[in-house]
Amino acid sequence: MKDLEFSILLDHYGSVLTERQRSILTEYYDEDLSLSEIAENFGISRQGVRDAIKHGEATLREMEDKLGNARRHQAMLADLERLEQLAREIRCCNSGLYTPVPRIKQDTDEMLTILERLGTQEEAPNGI
Repeated sequence: MKDLEFSILLDHYGSVLTERQRSILTEYYDEDLSLSEIAENFGISRQGVRDAIKHGEATLREMEDKLGNARRHQAMLADLERLEQLAREIRCCNSGLYTPVPRIKQDTDEMLTILERLGTQEEAPNGI
């Protein structure tokens, strides 16, 4: 299986690549085409595709090493997912009380609404 890391890096830094590199990397990582299929699409050799991929990967890695945007974005998504999980657990524990505390329900509902607005529903890997 191809490295998901480069698909993520491509989303963050693809604009710094040449149009050709970006297209080749997109076909390779996002569309899962083989070197032969990409070579045929671009009218170049498999080695030419491989070279373009290696140069593109190096550029993407260099950008991530310098800026760290993808790493921070992934950490933020994980933190948001954890916050959502905690808010749901608090809400669940509160509802199990003999007399639930209305303020806790109200606050956890607000937290979950904010988290949903921030996009955790769309991007959370487990679809929580």
